[in-house]
Amino acid sequence: MPEIYEYVDKNMKRDENILTVDFYFDSDVSKEDAVGEVDKIVGLADNNDEYKLTAHAPRMYTVSPFGEENDG
Repeated sequence: MPEIYEYVDKNMKRDENILTVDFYFDSDVSKEDAVGEVDKIVGLADNNDEYKLTAHAPRMYTVSPFGEENDG
């Protein structure tokens, strides 16, 4: 696993830690489908008291230039 950059955000307004994670999908997966897949994963954690996840918020979807919709 690569080293994870860590810093203290002195401008935060809430008492929480935020981990930014990249999920990778095949180039034929739409943004909506990708968000749905992540929502399913988070839903599994929501039903288990062992996990401490309080929320999630998709922010950016990077699209491959090699996908069929982006040819040309």
